[in-house]
Amino acid sequence: MILVTGASQGIGYACAQALLEQTDARVLITGRSADRLRAARAGVPAPHGERLQTLVCDQGVYEDVEELCDRLAAIGEPIEGAILTVGVNPSYAEGPRRIHALSAPTIEATVRTNCTHTLLLTTALLARFHRQRSGVLVWIGSQAGGVGPPGSGLYCATKSFLSGLARAAHNEYASRGVRVHLVHPGLVRTPRTAAVADDFAARHGVTVAEAPDVARQIVALFLRGEAASVETNL
Repeated sequence: MILVTGASQGIGYACAQALLEQTDARVLITGRSADRLRAARAGVPAPHGERLQTLVCDQGVYEDVEELCDRLAAIGEPIEGAILTVGVNPSYAEGPRRIHALSAPTIEATVRTNCTHTLLLTTALLARFHRQRSGVLVWIGSQAGGVGPPGSGLYCATKSFLSGLARAAHNEYASRGVRVHLVHPGLVRTPRTAAVADDFAARHGVTVAEAPDVARQIVALFLRGEAASVETNL
């Protein structure tokens, strides 16, 4: 079993498709929308679709994350690994905001989803990997965390949070056969980011990465990344 969160579309969905194509594992994907998950399942052709499972899970909601952790604990077979792609960026909904203009509800909701609940899910996965003495855990970060573009300070802070988590996890669990990676993509064109990505590409005369291309790199690291560093820029 391999878990991919935030996988009803975008990078997560492309990762799930690549895993189904390149492995024989069952893949469990999560997403906030039941309709999008049904569409994602319908988009995977047979026979791969027979190994795809779905679960509605809003990572901003504690009860949903708790239910996911309980489901993982009940799985009898080994969990080979997980790719955690969930990460909200409030600038898509509210527009760019300088740090002094951020509201308390926006700060709380973003930190809860990107940090608190990501860490809760991480603890459940690492406990499982520690017991079975194997497992691969990949978090999806962002190159924005190392750049700090104006208007995205909150998002950058939550992605930087993952750097300390990944390095500590490597130091604590590598000796138990657990491999961890934090991947930092640049701007990627997905259904959520399409407008921003297209505008950026037009203004700067550059080509923005597509989700399937980034997913292939992530899955290659997941499957064959023994010698890779803990943090990787794509």
